[in-house]
Amino acid sequence: MPVSLLAALFIVVISVAFSLQNAQHPISIQFLGWMYEGSLVVVLLSTLCIGMLIHFLATMPARFQKSRHITQLEKRVSELERSLGEKTKPPAH
Repeated sequence: MPVSLLAALFIVVISVAFSLQNAQHPISIQFLGWMYEGSLVVVLLSTLCIGMLIHFLATMPARFQKSRHITQLEKRVSELERSLGEKTKPPAH
């Protein structure tokens, strides 16, 4: 299992455990004239999900670029294998 997956799983487990232990605490959040009053667990888990979404969206361009590069390399490998196969064939009689 990749280390990054284990780290993400650890963060989620710790966040959920922390949130559930502090679920009874009501809080108030204000942002640009918008106000929310609710449970700490909702705020913490929402913040975690928003952060994960931002990370996912921020890494999408690099993922697409790597995928495109891998496809180009695979195409080049198959071309080289094909040309090598043609060179190593015995002459036809």
